[in-house]
Amino acid sequence: MLYNRAVSKLVVTVLALVVVIALVATYFVLMPTPTQTPTTSPTGPTTTPSLKKTLVIAIPEEPMGLDVQQVTWSNEVHDLIFQPLVVLGPDMSIVPDLALSWEVSENGTVIIFHLPEGVKFSNGDPLTAEAVKKSIERYKSISPYAEDFADVVEMVVLDTYTLKLVLDKPAPYLWAVLVTNYGAPVNAKVAEEVGNDAFNRLPVGSGPYKVKEWVRGSHVVLVRNDNYMTNMPFVSNKGPNPYIDEITIRFIPEDLTRIAELEAGHVDIVRGVPLDEVKRLRENPNIQLYETLSPGIHYIMVNVLKEPLNDVRVRQAIMIALNRSEIAAVLDNNVLPWYSFLSPSQICYNKSVEDLAESLYSHDLNKAKELLREAGWVDTDGDGIVDKNGTPLKLTLLSPTDDPALKKSAPLIQAQLAKIGVSIEIKEYTYDYIRDLTSEWNFELALRRFSWADPDILIYLVHSEYGNYTYSNPEVDRLLELGRSVSDMTERTKVYSRAQEVLLRDLPLIPLFVLKEYTAVSKNVKGLIVLPPYGTLIINDVRVEQK
Repeated sequence: MLYNRAVSKLVVTVLALVVVIALVATYFVLMPTPTQTPTTSPTGPTTTPSLKKTLVIAIPEEPMGLDVQQVTWSNEVHDLIFQPLVVLGPDMSIVPDLALSWEVSENGTVIIFHLPEGVKFSNGDPLTAEAVKKSIERYKSISPYAEDFADVVEMVVLDTYTLKLVLDKPAPYLWAVLVTNYGAPVNAKVAEEVGNDAFNRLPVGSGPYKVKEWVRGSHVVLVRNDNYMTNMPFVSNKGPNPYIDEITIRFIPEDLTRIAELEAGHVDIVRGVPLDEVKRLRENPNIQLYETLSPGIHYIMVNVLKEPLNDVRVRQAIMIALNRSEIAAVLDNNVLPWYSFLSPSQICYNKSVEDLAESLYSHDLNKAKELLREAGWVDTDGDGIVDKNGTPLKLTLLSPTDDPALKKSAPLIQAQLAKIGVSIEIKEYTYDYIRDLTSEWNFELALRRFSWADPDILIYLVHSEYGNYTYSNPEVDRLLELGRSVSDMTERTKVYSRAQEVLLRDLPLIPLFVLKEYTAVSKNVKGLIVLPPYGTLIINDVRVEQK
């Protein structure tokens, strides 16, 4: 990743990050063409009687909180409330959003951001270099991802609108944070005044909209932030949206209900399109369909301390018994069958690692059964379930009711593992509840997912100190720590490739597939941009025509 406005006397430390752009951009050139290409910015008069002043978006999951510094995952609500200093543009290069420009020192340990004069938070407070500094300090203090800024050892306010970050070593992973809502400034002064709980309900950022109300279990209403300004080069409107005064984001976990509301005209945009509806929606002339490939994988999380999952041969048997092509077919081929731990839309993806993984663990029932026999699991009583010392091999799989792809995969996984004598009981809960259970390690197998463009996400999944406390491998820990500071993309890719090779041997996670994600939009919505790799909704130029 490389910024596009540098001071001539300074050299981009992360020149190797240009390779990242090339790697990721290449993927997006080759990926399946969206049914509806994101439209360009509108032209003509700024207002017209034929336009609606409201926009309604339906999403599957209610936010766990609205303060992006207190949550472990974010969604469209946070995207609209908060504004990063920089973003990934349509070509996956780093471009300005809040910031005017920035420079990076040759050795990669100094980053200087320049803010525009007069920029404000949504409540009117000045958004100065000091405010950004206080926001990052708060992030380092309370965020579950505080480690993101661990290498920032000093922040110096050079003047009202210029902030210098001093790092103890190059931190290429930091840019993946800065381009998301996690890296966006929050009004830390207000947070300190009202307290974290109140701020989590009514946060203050500088994004295009601000919170009017949050009705738990129902919706969030956002109103236009008239103080908003952006430097994104790919939008025409760089101030408050002149067309949309108010956005309602509805929480509708039921897949078919979301689509029905869109088709009935009660909703303008639907996220989390159920995969079995994609084909029908493609044929609907009243619907625009946008496609992106998830920067992450869907997988089975394994508690490697629980018997018999503490035996790697059992984990390998499960990995080999799964027929990923069959799973993809059930999901109408809206996923890519996957065997390794980084998707093609992530930085440091290496196709040779995926090829190795597939060669090691391609579907083979006989090999899976042999691994179970080596581990002492055989069907001694002919009931179809393997047993050991009189105990049948029965496991519980947690499946999320509000993740369509994982929910639909669970029964097929159950049937496939039954073919090698492993009995699976499926227990369905919301994804949030499953996340809580797995964080407490009160589970055996759980269907999970992650989405993050940088491979540093792995440190929160399998590092013994940051995430997976049931799995410990010093070599993996060392490699993931090393990957955080290697700026040369060729070398960084080698580091993460080696880490994946060790993970393929140990299998603390069992990869399943990479999801093709879809956004369904009414044909009356014009000017929407859906940005890869996260499918971020850019609404600066959006207008909604009256039906």
